[in-house]
Amino acid sequence: MIDSAKKAALPTRFRVSVHHASNNLPNSNWAILPVSSYREACSNGRTMAAHFLQQLKDDPDHVGCGVLGHIAGDINFQDNTITKGYWVGFFSHLERHLYISAKRCDVFADLAMVQADQDMRAAFRVGGVA
Repeated sequence: MIDSAKKAALPTRFRVSVHHASNNLPNSNWAILPVSSYREACSNGRTMAAHFLQQLKDDPDHVGCGVLGHIAGDINFQDNTITKGYWVGFFSHLERHLYISAKRCDVFADLAMVQADQDMRAAFRVGGVA
């Protein structure tokens, strides 16, 4: 979760963690703890995804800023131990929510709207009024 001190120091970094402790690097977005089974790791990963989704709901300014890319950049995808379940559970739960969201809208109409907004912002910056 994001605490206010960390948010102020690292506004584009999320702390996705089941617990507030980690053996990872201090500025890592991916904080995992040892587990006793792959199933437990998957469950913890799903919990982390739920916290991440709630963080986006609570602070929508982070939506579209590449936060998920920062999180993915801190994950060791070469890990073949039971802790691999963390990222499997995390991304599987996010995929579930992506599916639920995609069912409710025309994804290509939404893409066109986002692209038009980005084009307008780029034109605004080029015009020197940024």
